[in-house]
Amino acid sequence: MSISVASWVLASGALATPVDDARELYDVLTYRLDLRVDPGERRIDGIVYIELEVVGESLDRVSLDLMAELEVRATRVISGELTERAGTTGRGVQFRHEEDVLEVRLEEPRVRGEVVVLGIEYGGRPESLDRFTGVHWAESADGTPWISTSVQSVGSRVFWPCKDSFFHPEDKPDRVWINLTVPRGLVAVSNGRLAGRSPQDEEWETFHWVHPYPCETYAVTVNVGPFVTVEKNIELPGIDRPVTFAYYVMPEDLEKANVQFEEVPALLAIYSEHFGPWPFPDAKVGIVHTSFWGMEHSTAIAYGSSFPRWREQNDRPDPWAHRNRLFDYVLIHELSHEWWGNAVSASDWGHFWIHEGFGTYGEAVVVEARYGREEADDYFDRMRSFIAEDSRLYRGAGASSEDAYGAVIYAKGAWLLHTLRHYLDDDVLWWRVLREFNLRHRYGNADTEDFRALLEEVSGENWERFFDEWFYGAGYPTLTGEVRAEGNAVIVAVENPVRHDTPFHVPLDVVWYEGEFAVEQRVHLEPGTNTIRIPCAKPPEELAVIYLERLLGEHSVTARDS
Repeated sequence: MSISVASWVLASGALATPVDDARELYDVLTYRLDLRVDPGERRIDGIVYIELEVVGESLDRVSLDLMAELEVRATRVISGELTERAGTTGRGVQFRHEEDVLEVRLEEPRVRGEVVVLGIEYGGRPESLDRFTGVHWAESADGTPWISTSVQSVGSRVFWPCKDSFFHPEDKPDRVWINLTVPRGLVAVSNGRLAGRSPQDEEWETFHWVHPYPCETYAVTVNVGPFVTVEKNIELPGIDRPVTFAYYVMPEDLEKANVQFEEVPALLAIYSEHFGPWPFPDAKVGIVHTSFWGMEHSTAIAYGSSFPRWREQNDRPDPWAHRNRLFDYVLIHELSHEWWGNAVSASDWGHFWIHEGFGTYGEAVVVEARYGREEADDYFDRMRSFIAEDSRLYRGAGASSEDAYGAVIYAKGAWLLHTLRHYLDDDVLWWRVLREFNLRHRYGNADTEDFRALLEEVSGENWERFFDEWFYGAGYPTLTGEVRAEGNAVIVAVENPVRHDTPFHVPLDVVWYEGEFAVEQRVHLEPGTNTIRIPCAKPPEELAVIYLERLLGEHSVTARDS
């Protein structure tokens, strides 16, 4: 715990506007991170500036998130306008840092609409929590420092003070500026575009990054290493000027990266066609080589996979072959997140599937674009085993990122979209819905009800029941029965039992021949026992149930002619 020189008892003054969470009294406009990364000491030190607007009735202290192990040395209210890198002046104010909460007391209460800029001087030795999570102090093949961050599952507070999206995903700052000072000879990579490099002395250099878009705090990244930078301009659909594409890799892996990342423009074109143009044209398309597997850092996605394309070309075994069967999993999945999670973010972690479900659906979009719809159906079929029979996609209101996280938001989230496309049965409308949802909520936040509202607007249908069953409900349908010919009729006799207190209303598509003419019809199954008679002009032949593989569940519905 840290307390400023003048003792401050938090209970000495109540907030003018009572709230359960004091972080809800303000909205972040800008973060500026001025950080010195010292690989030898494994330290991060510096000042984080926070420009915020008061949204409560009044504000007399600012509640922030910061890991208790990091030391706060001073807090200041900054005078004047905050810029990307110019020096600042300010008045010291009292603070209290206890557990993972930093409270900064303002010298006087501020009222709704006022803008305040704070400077938090701090430092410490943040570490990795496991092979994936935290601040990673790794080394390259020749022993050179190789540093990266990955904090979605624990929160950004593990290495910098902020209003952590771990708790508050709805408060995306308008912009983030990152000034990273590192030892000479190393390269510092972060979000956005590189706005310049400034030598500090013979030993240290500062890299200035500007990310001019809203960004979840966990998607802010720090990377330091002996990176080789490959940068080029690429043309992308829907954007009237070239976009910078850059990747930053360990020198020994440059050849692998050159082979693997040749496919990136084509992948971006697929996503642009289906989800809308590349969201961050004034920043970059960025890939950073990391010592962990991968992460969707905005415009600087972390890539620690196996370069499978290079391995295939050079007849080398792939340790991630089971994930890379159809594509480079990390590359495809993390690029998909630039649209789902980074451009459009969940307004509440109960709707975490907007990140991971839509992101996983993007994988199948690539499969379909490259190999066709049937291969995409097979891709979803292999995903079924990850969905428990009582799983619920809605993660509950007010959950933290950690509480809401789970495999279900990936697999069942993607399957919900696959199933919904089947229900809608109109691909023109379907792709219009996905593009419009991304474009309408781009740079902001949305939840499932926003998605449903747009779907209803575009389709002209009511979809409340679908989401009650598939998103808020538990499990999935299990259909058993048969479709048979009976005289001049098709009889659908199917059981659709209610399990886990969720009744599912399910479409079933049947096809048959009446003479030389094929007839296709959709019937709608109610929960429970269904017996439906479909009159025919002639005795039906060659009956078949079709597209059942596009409906999440466990199904055994046979077809016979008599």
